[in-house]
Amino acid sequence: MRRLILVVLVLALSAIPTYAQEANDKDTALDLLWNQVRLQPDDFSVACMPLADRAGAAHYNADTPFPLASVSKLITFIEYARRVDAGVMSLSEMVRLDELNNYDLPRSNSDAHEQFLSLYDPGIEAITLWDVAAIGMIQYSSNAAADYMLDRLGPTDWDDLFQLLQVTNTGYPHSMGAVALLMANHETGRPTRAAAEASSIAQGEQLFDLYLADAEWHRAEVAYRADQRRLFPGWEIQAVILDHATAKGTAADFLNVLAAIYDTGGPLSERTKMLVHEALRWRDNDYVAAMYGEYGSKLGFYSGGVLALVAYGVPYDGTPVISVAFLRNIPRQAYNRMLHRDSIGELAHWMNLNACADLLDVVAGGQPG
Repeated sequence: MRRLILVVLVLALSAIPTYAQEANDKDTALDLLWNQVRLQPDDFSVACMPLADRAGAAHYNADTPFPLASVSKLITFIEYARRVDAGVMSLSEMVRLDELNNYDLPRSNSDAHEQFLSLYDPGIEAITLWDVAAIGMIQYSSNAAADYMLDRLGPTDWDDLFQLLQVTNTGYPHSMGAVALLMANHETGRPTRAAAEASSIAQGEQLFDLYLADAEWHRAEVAYRADQRRLFPGWEIQAVILDHATAKGTAADFLNVLAAIYDTGGPLSERTKMLVHEALRWRDNDYVAAMYGEYGSKLGFYSGGVLALVAYGVPYDGTPVISVAFLRNIPRQAYNRMLHRDSIGELAHWMNLNACADLLDVVAGGQPG
């Protein structure tokens, strides 16, 4: 899967021993993924459904909560789109860049925020709220844009939205900056394993509130983060924080979310669905243009071993397909290979082009056709 930028909170990769099951360089992107599933079947979850044939749906481990990474930004965007449709928020409201940039936590997002802002002329002072939400948060996956949007939404009745979307086992969206500050900050440094196991989303949110509201704390944190070498704990401790202190959700829940966006009828208004389509849709991509009438997705990953993807595709001469795939606890070297080769994206394409057929056979150890 190829897109200009689809990044989330990318944490520096600390050194660990070479992964014992090193993949052959000739392995395809899907080989890498299926090899990992064979090694850690409990750390993989998938759900796939052809919209024209719900009986053809396939699920594996779909009711187990997995860390969501930036996939949770889709929930934030749906709430924004609903408020635009209700007339209480705007597409054209202007957001000052100095206010938006206050949410940027250096060295926590693989330069996603900087690459998003590079779209605009130097010296520009404000951009539209739609640009912040759709381009910054969804297409470029800027954590600063996502965290700004959460604050801009203010108090949100997430339970009301989750009930509407038939989401029953998923955590609320939270600030991405909170996770990076739990990994390390100038006040407490890097956590021990015990501290990581005791960490919580609430603790991370408190740290991020300090970063936003206390100018002296903000300056000290920016200075601390100038040396990336001291920012991140070991890979296993990162994984513990992701498990204990980030939002988790299930593939079954997110299949319902995608059905609400892409299926006919459903709980969302047509305008809300259109806005979400526009934010997720891929454009100006040769591979997608050659294979699909429409393709949309949201990727998330954390360097503690998490990969997540929700996707929608309408292959030429095919049926519309929605799919969700989550992985966790991937060892560092396998994770690097899979991320570099976009294994999870290739899985989505394989499911789309096969209309979910044979998925469970392959998960069980068979060979993809």
